[in-house]
Amino acid sequence: MFLPVILASQALLSDLKKVIFDLDASTFAGAQDVLSGASVGQHVRHLLEFYQCLLGQSASGRVNYSLRVRELQLEQSVEYAAEICEDLICQLQHLNCDQPLTLDMDDLDIHAAAVAVSSSLSRELIYCIEHAIHHMAIIKIGIMLQNPEFDLPEGFGVAPSTIRYRNTQCAQ
Repeated sequence: MFLPVILASQALLSDLKKVIFDLDASTFAGAQDVLSGASVGQHVRHLLEFYQCLLGQSASGRVNYSLRVRELQLEQSVEYAAEICEDLICQLQHLNCDQPLTLDMDDLDIHAAAVAVSSSLSRELIYCIEHAIHHMAIIKIGIMLQNPEFDLPEGFGVAPSTIRYRNTQCAQ
């Protein structure tokens, strides 16, 4: 059961790496009004840091996504972001257990106390996949508005369930 989750994460990160590696610096790091002043690179950084949190913290048996480093080089350098994608792909190869984890949530509300929720490494990887797809959809918007001719992989930023649904609608 765990291998498909790892393979899905690796495929997603591989697609992201290919896409960003073909971007020019201004498309990657430039602020865009349509992204509320954020950049494609900021969305890339954000989704990669969730994977970094999970893989970096999981050995402790706990994960807290609020403890992201928010490394600016990740949002400013295509080369560095692609390197981190490759590093995460390699780290995922070495995961071989569905260990239990505790998810520490301290950002439900600015006034709420932190909560701890039982989870597992596979469940949190699934969360990272869903979170990444969401941000890849935003990245897709930013790229396509700046460069409508940019060649994105089919299904980039689209959930597999949506692709399956669309395919059934076309078949009817």
